[in-house]
Amino acid sequence: MVKIIKRKVTTSEAKLILKAIKFTPNIMGYSFREWMEAEHIMVAEDEAGKILGVCLNYDFHEHWNKIAALFVFEEFRGQGIGKLLFYESYQDAARRNKNVFTISANQIVIKMMQDLNFILFNNLLEFPQVISQYKLTFYGHSLAWLMNFYRMQEIIRKTIVYSDRQNFVYGISLTHR
Repeated sequence: MVKIIKRKVTTSEAKLILKAIKFTPNIMGYSFREWMEAEHIMVAEDEAGKILGVCLNYDFHEHWNKIAALFVFEEFRGQGIGKLLFYESYQDAARRNKNVFTISANQIVIKMMQDLNFILFNNLLEFPQVISQYKLTFYGHSLAWLMNFYRMQEIIRKTIVYSDRQNFVYGISLTHR
């Protein structure tokens, strides 16, 4: 049985996650420090407490939460764990009265966004009119996100290593107005 728990990750878990994500083409990576400092991580565990997957989420504005990195260890994929993590992350943000923002190239995640009636768009230049008052917030957040040295290295490395990458889709869900 899989249980989803909102908690911080341990040092050893963060190191394990970072190592595994390096081989995942569509997660651009969050640094060890970001994993250790994150307050809103959903962790999938088995009955023995073994980590099966994680979903890193963080607030980047008083009204906005980002589902930033959804990852299930390879040997546990195909069991619905990613779905459980994504939906619990979404519900956690809604309970805290936050709108949700996420970006993904994973077709399963994009389908979940559609099922939850996210507004989908292809890039920040196609910003949805319904949230235009947050445009500068999103631009500022995206710029700050890109300026992380670890992430810049990962983006460059993964662009070279994984040349057949798919396009990312942006999604927003308005749970708070």
